[in-house]
Amino acid sequence: MRSVKRLQDTTISLNQTELVFESRILWRNLANWIREYLVSVYAGYGIQAEAEKKINAVFLENSNIIRLVFGEQNSERYNILTSDFVSILKSLVAAQINGDVNAVNEYTKQLYENADQRAAFAEQINPFWLESEWKSLLYQFIQMTIEESTTLLKKQYTKNIVIYDSILKLTSKMGDYYSKGMLDYLTYNNQL
Repeated sequence: MRSVKRLQDTTISLNQTELVFESRILWRNLANWIREYLVSVYAGYGIQAEAEKKINAVFLENSNIIRLVFGEQNSERYNILTSDFVSILKSLVAAQINGDVNAVNEYTKQLYENADQRAAFAEQINPFWLESEWKSLLYQFIQMTIEESTTLLKKQYTKNIVIYDSILKLTSKMGDYYSKGMLDYLTYNNQL
């Protein structure tokens, strides 16, 4: 376990405080737009492209935060990882619809590999984020998202609502962990 020396009586600017707040709600926004995408796919609303744009917009917003705090190169790496996540998730949903169990298993494996990469990346850029914690959070998010998709496919709407509620609770936890790590980093480094 790493230990990080903390500074006492350090303040951060209003802009930094706003960044921390914005970083907290990103996870819930992501869950909401993924749900909108899934509902659109399974209900045939035809707004998948718009929902996907919103998912990408959430990731872009976070990418801008990462760029401001951790630099351009880290922002670019984040963009690649999150773009891969969206692509794999879309492929997994299509495989579920087509009943292709082998493809579902392969895309599920890829989602967890992507989570491993994102967790390692988070710890690399911020010593206040632990890879093991991010793995746990991202794995739970992936598992619940796959369950959310599966229950929509099987028209198990009551179960789907329970899963969605669990996702929202998880994203609050993710947002808290993310924003606390961001706040600790900004406080310690007194950046921006």
